[in-house]
Amino acid sequence: MLVIEKLNKTFELGGGTTKRAIKDLDFQAQKGDFVTIVGSNGAGKSTLLNLVAGVYSPDSGKIFINGIDITDLPEHKRAKFIGRVFQDPMMGTASTMTLEENLAMALKRGQKRNLKLGVKGNRDKFRNTLSKLDLGLEDRLTDQVRLLSGGQRQSLTLMMATLNAPPVLLLDEHTAALDPKTASCIIDMTKEIVVDNELTVLMVTHNLQQALEVGNRTIMMHDGEIVLDLFGKEREDTSVDTLLEEFSKVKKERFLDDRALLA
Repeated sequence: MLVIEKLNKTFELGGGTTKRAIKDLDFQAQKGDFVTIVGSNGAGKSTLLNLVAGVYSPDSGKIFINGIDITDLPEHKRAKFIGRVFQDPMMGTASTMTLEENLAMALKRGQKRNLKLGVKGNRDKFRNTLSKLDLGLEDRLTDQVRLLSGGQRQSLTLMMATLNAPPVLLLDEHTAALDPKTASCIIDMTKEIVVDNELTVLMVTHNLQQALEVGNRTIMMHDGEIVLDLFGKEREDTSVDTLLEEFSKVKKERFLDDRALLA
């Protein structure tokens, strides 16, 4: 369970100018909730994920995961609570290390590290994990990650982020850089992993159709606030056009990000 209470974050832009990126934000997501997040550029979507992940520290407010206050924990100490996949397939893995070495590092996430990765003792586990992707990666454990395609690498990153089944998974447009077919496969993998492990998920996307079809809840952000929260029948009955109309109604302005119209 993820609980956010009265969260605030302001950035200094230079020249005495500031940007209040997150404004008194309250939010709760239960175990197993898959929440998609949409909004225009600068709405605060990625900032919210960075605050949860510990990349940024909030100016005020609290963040709890399963009742534990993680607000003041540094990023590396949140690793046992949070998995994350970025838009860029090149992030989240070490390109010059092998697949099994990357998985070994992921297995030790949130633990005290030593020089021994423990590859040999976990090789069967890694092979079994990768076989679930149905990409043949279980036969490439000793290949360097740099030899993988973008889709294969993002699949590996997803498996690494969820290897220890952290309570919370953060997805920052993790299919945006992939071709449609590969993106669809990654989404299917994501849904399966989330259901199997009952993870709480926050997924940022600019694809409104995807936002309404994936998960069980959709929130829309604007100017650091949640302006719309859809779930249940209301979400089921919402179309992309309706979502755009709701945004205009709430903020009295047009949602002008062309990427949001991609189906």
